[in-house]
Amino acid sequence: MDAVIADPTLEIVIDVELRTVEAQGIDFLESFPLEDAIQHRFLNGLDDIALTLRHADDISAFEARRPHWVK
Repeated sequence: MDAVIADPTLEIVIDVELRTVEAQGIDFLESFPLEDAIQHRFLNGLDDIALTLRHADDISAFEARRPHWVK
């Protein structure tokens, strides 16, 4: 934080694929933990709705089969 206060233009790069944080201006490079599933979601732009929509065909098929009175 001190480095950012000293130089507000300091560029910080967070690389989700490599799981690293880097600030070249101060020779800073550190890795960080990130669960594989969360990394996959970030890299593929998936939120909860997008994950659900991957099953849209199955959901539609279920909706077509269920009794209408269950609505």
